[in-house]
Amino acid sequence: MFNFLAKKFIKDYKNYDTPEVRLELISLSSIVGIVINLILVIFKLIVGFSTNSSAIVNDGFNNLSDTIVSIMALVGSKVSQKPADKEHPFGHGRSESLISLLVGILIMYVGAKLFINALNHYAGDNQTNFTAIAIIVLVLSIVAKFYIYFLNRKLYRNLESDLNFGVMADARNDILATTGIILGALLEKYFNLKVDALMGVILACFVFKPGLDLFKQSSAYLLGQRVDPEIEKKVGKIILANDFIIGYHSLQIHEYGKGHLEGSVDVEIAENLSLLVAHKIVTDIQRKIKDETELNLSIHMDPTYSLIMSDRVEAEIEKIEMQAKNDYEDF
Repeated sequence: MFNFLAKKFIKDYKNYDTPEVRLELISLSSIVGIVINLILVIFKLIVGFSTNSSAIVNDGFNNLSDTIVSIMALVGSKVSQKPADKEHPFGHGRSESLISLLVGILIMYVGAKLFINALNHYAGDNQTNFTAIAIIVLVLSIVAKFYIYFLNRKLYRNLESDLNFGVMADARNDILATTGIILGALLEKYFNLKVDALMGVILACFVFKPGLDLFKQSSAYLLGQRVDPEIEKKVGKIILANDFIIGYHSLQIHEYGKGHLEGSVDVEIAENLSLLVAHKIVTDIQRKIKDETELNLSIHMDPTYSLIMSDRVEAEIEKIEMQAKNDYEDF
């Protein structure tokens, strides 16, 4: 179903590396999640209140929180698509992580409330009255959550979106929790135990944990978490591959949304190179880094040593100078 909708509404929907396509896919998955979770909320609340099941009612409200999460994911993906402006020169890509942070807080709040509700149910005298229709609704809920789980797992692997990760983890826990509710219903039917309330407590814990994980992950990103060390290694390797640069320092790389990297570095270059040649060397390095890592790198030149001129070195410098002049003539 999702592939059909993506093909119909998103141009070049399989090009995951394109930021616009990536955010459109996140938006579409959010809309699908909203529709499915709203259907589950309606049926679970009806069945939960009619059977006096704390666990099913909690599960229904959990799906309501999932709906809100999907709405927030939709808003976050839309805001992330806004282009750079005067106040936000690097764009709005980090809004995705900001929304993920808020989603984590919301999930933790819902988990805490469900925990309190389950304890209150345990302290009460009401008995759960499970029916066949209640079991059917829960089984269909598990099927729906399996679909949401596999959809968002695939998108998370292709898009590396914290929002899809949060939805995926939440769906996985919903599957385990709803299965526990069914098992608890069967046990409560044959034994005089308030298993339903216990399952409500377990469900509350399942809800709280992914919220905490998402909160920690989003907080680390917004606080300036280090980018992938492999990118730093690749950048350093490209810089040092140039014969006229003997070292570098103060490499800083910042991520402003997935696929948007900005950075700066100081390179140690020969002081007796002409400005034209030095500029050409640095520009070529910047282009190569951009092509291989998607990083926009600003390079500051530190003249730290003098070249010992030889016929080979002078020939290489002359070659670079001719290329630089040709570049400027083309420009």
